[in-house]
Amino acid sequence: MSQIIQSTKLINCVDLKTPALIDPPLYAEVGGPPKKLIVACVWWGTKYGRNYVEKLRNSVKRNLSIPYELVCITDRDDVPEGVTKIPAPKNSEGWWQKVNLFHPKLFHPQNRIMYLDLDVVITNSLDAIACSQGEFIMIENFGPNKKHAAYNSSCMVWTPTEKTHRIHNSFDKVVTQELHGDQCWIWRVMEKDIKAFRKDLAESYKYNRRTTQWKRESKDTALWIFHGKPDPHEVKDSIIVKNWC
Repeated sequence: MSQIIQSTKLINCVDLKTPALIDPPLYAEVGGPPKKLIVACVWWGTKYGRNYVEKLRNSVKRNLSIPYELVCITDRDDVPEGVTKIPAPKNSEGWWQKVNLFHPKLFHPQNRIMYLDLDVVITNSLDAIACSQGEFIMIENFGPNKKHAAYNSSCMVWTPTEKTHRIHNSFDKVVTQELHGDQCWIWRVMEKDIKAFRKDLAESYKYNRRTTQWKRESKDTALWIFHGKPDPHEVKDSIIVKNWC
């Protein structure tokens, strides 16, 4: 869980103090399909096996009707067929590898990027997520996590701009000691430029299905987000088994 930072420390002109919470956030409208869609993931280290990349590839294929290219930032050589490998820089570890998604030379400025964590479970069409309108869109965070990080980075959609490039260009390893996770850093860089996906499109398995305290579920739910434990392969829930396994 991320910590609330009240200091005025600046890292390359980015204030690490917790931004003001916009509640409710500005929700992104769903529009037409992008001209060029890149679906991106990050596979780094040994936490997830090759099967997670294969399952994401297969799930996206089943649930996205818009033409796309699937790419993966990875330090592995055994990338599955149908996935374009982008070698992972050695400047970051774990979830901090997501910062490299915003390198100015990685994606063309006319591309639309949709990022997905490897451990999301896709249960419905991704078209509404891919067609969400706005410079930068994230998931509104879940349950008690929201007061620590307003947005969740398990799924993001954006168009590369000078502002999104700052997520990479302003990053310093000091950030990893000050903040708990990439989504805290992204929130501080993008702040008021972030929109949130429609609430019914992405749900937390931990808070919105496994427990009922913040239960929120819709027939339109496209993504079940796994943060913390359990992981998808540890779950016997029929909706997860059917769509992930």
